[in-house]
Amino acid sequence: MADLLIRNIDPDLKRQIEEHARISKRSLSEEAKRLLLRGLSVAEEAGGLGTLMFETIRPEDRGDDLVFEYKGELPKPPDFE
Repeated sequence: MADLLIRNIDPDLKRQIEEHARISKRSLSEEAKRLLLRGLSVAEEAGGLGTLMFETIRPEDRGDDLVFEYKGELPKPPDFE
């Protein structure tokens, strides 16, 4: 098996991993491997709503030709005072 050395780890993170290892009665190495495997098994976030909506449209149907033009003079915004 190969080794992995992680340098300059935040002391609080190391403490949290040690605490998890102690609670689960695993070695620090075993707990770190378990946490890495669990982190890799989580699907990446899809992004926000805009990304989700963009991805629902097929690439061949996407375009930048949707332009809204207002002919004439623009109306004044309402005055709420």
